[in-house]
Amino acid sequence: MIEVPRPGAARSFWLQEALAHDPGAPTPPLDRHVVADVCIVGGGFAGLWSAVRLTERAPGIRIALLEQDIVGGGASGRNGGFVSSSWYDAEAIVALFGVTDGLRYLEAQSDAVAQLGAFARAHEIDCWFHHEGVLAVRTGAWQEPFDGTEGPSIRERLGRPPLRTLDEVEVRAMVDSPRFVEGAFNPDNAIVQPARLARGLRALLLERGVHIFERTKMLGLERSRPAVIRCERGAVRADRVVLTTGAWAADMRPFTRSFGVIADYVVATEPIPDRLAEIGWTNQMGIADARDWLYYLRPTDDGRIVIGGGAGSAVYGGRGDGRSANALHHFAEAPARGLCWMFPQLEGVRFTHAWGGPIDQTPTFVPFYRTLDPGNIHAGLGFSGHGVVQTYIGGHILASTVLGQEDEWTTLAVNRPETAKAPPEPVRFPLVRAAAYALEHGDAREDAGKRRGRLYRLVGGAPLRHRERVVRRGPQ
Repeated sequence: MIEVPRPGAARSFWLQEALAHDPGAPTPPLDRHVVADVCIVGGGFAGLWSAVRLTERAPGIRIALLEQDIVGGGASGRNGGFVSSSWYDAEAIVALFGVTDGLRYLEAQSDAVAQLGAFARAHEIDCWFHHEGVLAVRTGAWQEPFDGTEGPSIRERLGRPPLRTLDEVEVRAMVDSPRFVEGAFNPDNAIVQPARLARGLRALLLERGVHIFERTKMLGLERSRPAVIRCERGAVRADRVVLTTGAWAADMRPFTRSFGVIADYVVATEPIPDRLAEIGWTNQMGIADARDWLYYLRPTDDGRIVIGGGAGSAVYGGRGDGRSANALHHFAEAPARGLCWMFPQLEGVRFTHAWGGPIDQTPTFVPFYRTLDPGNIHAGLGFSGHGVVQTYIGGHILASTVLGQEDEWTTLAVNRPETAKAPPEPVRFPLVRAAAYALEHGDAREDAGKRRGRLYRLVGGAPLRHRERVVRRGPQ
């Protein structure tokens, strides 16, 4: 039996640890009417990085940042902490944006990994940033091989060195799992304590004079010049507005079909540094496997393993804090069982934390940026589970857009509205739920040595086939 705490509405391990380390200066809810040059709605990474760039480029700019929970309470404090470039998805990105623009976006994300770490060091944000790469592993012969048997990889065709592939002996020498049959090492990637990063950016913005109002939910947005953002006990009148609410934007009429909302689940073990040493995992390298609903796992600075994935659920509409997003015990058990399946040597390990959260998954798996009428309201959404790096770039894009600058950021191909729409509710929820079920159970059948089955393959592969149809259209 594997015992996992019930997720409920529990804070993530990341946020609990970050708040214990430094609770930060209090930022009470908005209780009055204020005037700002820019109002940022959403205190996650996209909103925080946007504010950082605005304060750098326009010193003295008046910014009000509204967060319905606390900074780090949403996806920025719940994710796995992988600081990843998108080279794994290079084929689709080049097909979406074209070779020149696709490569430029890929390079920007790759560069952003090291840039993020350098920013944290320069501003003394102790966020456990480790640029030691990520190991992709195959845990079964049924998973896609890394050995390039189909010809040169997209990395090689675009002039980048190929990933270093590892046979079973080599990969188990890096981390000893009897399930690993092949690996590929990506040195570009890093890991981070995401809530510490979010809280560190919060502290930096307070030092720069940004007014942060936590526990302040936007109840209404008057699209006018200036715009008015109405909250329970106050309002903000702002010349420009930046919307960075992540999955919660699915409740807003302009974005009801911009993405589907899925929930992912993560667990953390007790500190086990000695047992990490037993399996040879003595560095700060992340690991991701090659199943359809992948596991992603990484060590922490205090000797734990944090693992997510393996299963998930659909969220109806934009109910990001609903039962399906963070309270279903079955889905929290999936990554815990995955860790013990991957490393049977860790039998008996105790899991101390479990949490879940929503992901704003676009049909193309890439974010989008859109300006709403009358032209002073700008949105950056749909980071699709890879937001640690993508929001770093998004902050640059949104700041340049707000300031009316055309530069290296606003000319990135990703800076455009949605290329495809998600199905409307109430149709979307059962479709996404069925696909999630088929992916989870298809992977389980393959792990057990059985065939996935035609029905699981057909239903589970539907989102990817839809994306491929969009990708085949080429650059828009």
